[in-house]
Amino acid sequence: MSRIFTALVALPKAAPVAAPPGFPADFRKLPQWLDALPRADADATLKQVRQALALLPTLPWRAAARAQALDMLRPLAHDAMAPVVTQLRNAALPLAANLVASAKALEATHVALAQGYRQAVAELCAPDGKVPMLKGSLVTAALQLACHHFSLALAQAWRSYRAPPPHVWQSLHRVYAFAQQLRVDDKPVADAVSQRNSSARQLYRQCLLMALTNPYAFAQAEQETLWRLTRDYGLHLPAGSERPDGVALALGGDGDRAFPDDDATVREWLDVSPLLADLQAALAGSGADATVYLSHHGSMPLDRRLAERWQQSLIASITRNSRRLPGGHVLDTVLGMTGLHSQLSGGRGFAEFVQQLHRQQTVMADGTGAVLPGTDAAATKLLPARVLDQSPSGYRVSWQAQAQARLRVGEIVGLSLHEESIATRAWLLGAVRWLRYEDSGEVSAGVELLGLRVWPVALTPAKGKAEPLRGIEFVAGPGGFPRHGIIVAASSPVVLEAAAVHRLGDDPDWLLHAEHHVSAADGPLRPVAEMGEYTVLSYQTINRTVQVEDMPA
Repeated sequence: MSRIFTALVALPKAAPVAAPPGFPADFRKLPQWLDALPRADADATLKQVRQALALLPTLPWRAAARAQALDMLRPLAHDAMAPVVTQLRNAALPLAANLVASAKALEATHVALAQGYRQAVAELCAPDGKVPMLKGSLVTAALQLACHHFSLALAQAWRSYRAPPPHVWQSLHRVYAFAQQLRVDDKPVADAVSQRNSSARQLYRQCLLMALTNPYAFAQAEQETLWRLTRDYGLHLPAGSERPDGVALALGGDGDRAFPDDDATVREWLDVSPLLADLQAALAGSGADATVYLSHHGSMPLDRRLAERWQQSLIASITRNSRRLPGGHVLDTVLGMTGLHSQLSGGRGFAEFVQQLHRQQTVMADGTGAVLPGTDAAATKLLPARVLDQSPSGYRVSWQAQAQARLRVGEIVGLSLHEESIATRAWLLGAVRWLRYEDSGEVSAGVELLGLRVWPVALTPAKGKAEPLRGIEFVAGPGGFPRHGIIVAASSPVVLEAAAVHRLGDDPDWLLHAEHHVSAADGPLRPVAEMGEYTVLSYQTINRTVQVEDMPA
């Protein structure tokens, strides 16, 4: 018995469950039980199908009968899950408790189907892992369907912004490894339920590319677009036993995570450089068009901003595992533009901040223009966040459930050491790049570090009567993009040409950290990046071209 087959047959232990009402012990009576299900009631049908799937591993049925029973249960599960999938797609985040339970039920259904097909494969094969005569097609189909349902369990967890169920990644690795050993991983299987032909290889690479993309950084609709792209694109990427010179993805892990912990277990390398080069060429070749086209998907339009963020997320994921430092300490955080601006301006609301700017212009000499902090200081909540790990580019942090952190991808975050006093604390500027809701109620997020020094500002147009605009000015660390910038709300109607930036005169740090960036500016403020509901402005001209060959693997 090979090591790969030994891993395949090591199924997770099935928990004892009660049989659904009327479920037959004889496989031949299963069609009658299925016909009697209350199909008009999707919830009741799904509940009984889930009970049947949980019971199936304990029944002493022959392997072929087990696979056939799964084939009968799949269409019913698909139809019963469809309304729940739609409900979750349209639900607000974070999901309410009842919707979290619904999402877990969908994931559990897919996992039960996948483990059922995995068990059928283990029982169909001989004890040494060889496929009996005339069973090849059945084994190939069962392996493909196991990969299919493991992939759907992952996709559902990602779209709910939750961690995947236990054992899913490890089980997917083991099923695919056995398909590779049998050399059937590239054989497409026609599936009447999903109405699609796909192979185990296609599904496996789709999951790995999606994991590399970091789906928690994208909205649900964006995830669905990337899910379609990665399904077909993975087959176009070259793979081999030797590590390629370009950006490569290590395959062949046996842990319960997407990628192996070290190169010792790597069975195969997937060259990701063509995908990054394709994205770069599509973005460079489309000018300022809002839509780009990948070479392998010439008929499928892709939103330019989504393509840019996909490229950035892939690059970040490839380099994420390097230079990580352990965390454990606590940071104080402020979420959103309004709260951070108030903290930076000493607790002033924006109206008070603007009044203080007017006063400092007329009463600069005697200093009588000082304004005491207003009520916004109390309204701005400092939320403690635990640092899980960190790197020069940012933090992975977690907010406890009682903090009730309301987050979205692209939100700006102020970060400061927890021990510092309110009067002297220094703030860092970050942006939420991905988030995930944990079963414990905690919220985990990746926060990209944008600015090492930050200041509150107000922008006013040179012409017209537009109201002053709240902004956060920042100076990034070495290699940051842009090195000096201002973040404003993306929907703000401000004419940037000759717009004036107003700063409080009581912060001498600005002269030290930012003035030389402004004096070296080569023009007026201009938008250089979009970030969720915010726009990043800069005086700098930035070349955003990414050189794939220069990126570390």
